[in-house]
Parts: sequence; structure tokens; C-alpha cells
Amino acid sequence: MPQFLKMNDNDTQLSKWQKFRKTIVWEYSQVIVVALILVFGFIRPFVVEAFKIPSGSMEDTLLIGDRILVCKFIYGITIPGTDIKVLNFHKPARGDVFVFIPPHDRERNFIKRIVAVEGDTIETRGNTLYVNGAAVDDSYYAKHMRFSHFKTGGDFPPFRNPEYLPDTEAFFDYTLTTSQFRRKFPEGKPFTVPKGKVFAMGDNRDQSSDSRSWGPVDINDIKGQAFMVYWSFDARPAKVWEVWKLVRNVRFNRIGKLIHVSP
Repeated sequence: MPQFLKMNDNDTQLSKWQKFRKTIVWEYSQVIVVALILVFGFIRPFVVEAFKIPSGSMEDTLLIGDRILVCKFIYGITIPGTDIKVLNFHKPARGDVFVFIPPHDRERNFIKRIVAVEGDTIETRGNTLYVNGAAVDDSYYAKHMRFSHFKTGGDFPPFRNPEYLPDTEAFFDYTLTTSQFRRKFPEGKPFTVPKGKVFAMGDNRDQSSDSRSWGPVDINDIKGQAFMVYWSFDARPAKVWEVWKLVRNVRFNRIGKLIHVSP
């Protein structure tokens, strides 16, 4: 005769718990998926975005292979189709490390440091930066090199590539050739940042293509402020199976590093 197994109370309770657990896991999974879709599909374009550092223009603040997070709403969010900006918590300020679209290359994102804002007068004498006539103490983050293809042999201004400058009155004296500029302004001429612009420079001052080359950045081209390194990997050559080398290339001491604003 066939025998039927009878479930005891413990088995019944275990079965109910398993069903309950599956239900909870499924419901939480749905919530997590929806949250991820919201965050990365709808909120991400306005809140935070990740970028990878491809060059050494911001060394040693940021290194090649650093992956950073950029706060996109801190300077305000422009309502699509309008000029209205909301959540304008913080205006671009001197010392901010920021991501932007440069005026000379509209297909790429650049990252630099704001060294002057609208109305500021800026110049350099040797390796010293002056803003509004006062020397800036940038020794703890700015880096200078003895030899560089960016060096022009003279102080700034004139701009390195005046052909990139806007054709407006504010830039007339800086679109001269180097010899013309020196004849007209033998002691140099400080530059005043126009309204609605900021002046960007890389921390690796002699290895950076920045506002000294292609002029100031329009505030409407700013994408956000960099605030943290969330991952860092030194891409030195290593074969896939050489796991120990790949692990060695991870810069664990940089993960979670905050990107500080300079004074």
C-alpha cells in the first residue's frame, strides 16, 4: 500500500517561513530595481555623475586612472527649455575643482580648478599667480615643472593661443601676436574675467591646457563640482592572469578621498 508522508508542525512552519522569505526578497528586489532605475535613469543626470581622469593636468590632486564623483546640482539645475535655474546652492568660486565643456572643444569634458571668477583680475609672474593684485598661496596643490612644451618663456598674459579667444572687446588686447603684445605692454597686462565666466587652470600648471590657452569658461558650460575619488587604478601593463599585479595597481589609499576646495 502506498505510504503518505505527513508534515509535522516544524516542517509546516519552515515551509511558511520559506514562502514568506521568498516574498520579502522578491518585493525588496523590486523596490531596489525601481530605486536604481530612478537614481541612474532620472535622478543621476541632475545629482551626481562619474568621470574618469584621462590626463595628468591636475596632478597631484587627481591622478590618471582616478574615477571621481561630480555633484551636478550644486551650481543649480537649469530647467530644460528655459533659462531658469533652481537649487542654486553655491556659485562657482575660486578653489573649486570642476567639470565643464571647454570653449574650444565642445565634444569633451575637462576638469580644472577655478582660480578666478567674474570681475577678478588675474596674472602670473614666474610661478606665482596673482588675483586682484594679491599673490595666491597655492603651494600645497599647484605643481610646477622646469621644462614643458606649454611654457612660453614669459609671464601670462598674453594668452598662449589667442586664436581661441572670443572676438569681443574684453579680449582685443590679448589677440595680438606675442611681439606686438610685448611692445604695447612691456610690463604685461592683467586680464579681467568677463561677466558670466570663470578662469580655469590645472594644478599641474606647466602640463595643462586651460584658460591660459583657450580663454575663460562660460558658467553655462559648467557640469558640476568634483568632490570625491571613488576608485583609482594605475593602468600599468599587466596580463589578465597576473592577478597580483592587477591588485597591486589599485590605489587603495585614494578610494574615498575627498577633493578639497582650496582657499
